[in-house]
Amino acid sequence: MDNKDKNKGQKNQNVLEIAARCPVCKGKAHKAGFCAEHFQWFKMGLVNRKGEKPKDFDKKFQAMQRRKAA
Repeated sequence: MDNKDKNKGQKNQNVLEIAARCPVCKGKAHKAGFCAEHFQWFKMGLVNRKGEKPKDFDKKFQAMQRRKAA
């Protein structure tokens, strides 16, 4: 039996699956596994890849709000 026949119905296990849902709000993911709003939060350091907030979330969130207002 050939290896091609053996692996025919199986998915390639070396390929990583991209998350279809945002880890923060569970909405549809668009960029890097986040929805549009939470992707901006990720870029600013307000959430990590798992959707968890850092210890200094309030400080970073207030700084982001000041930048948006300016």
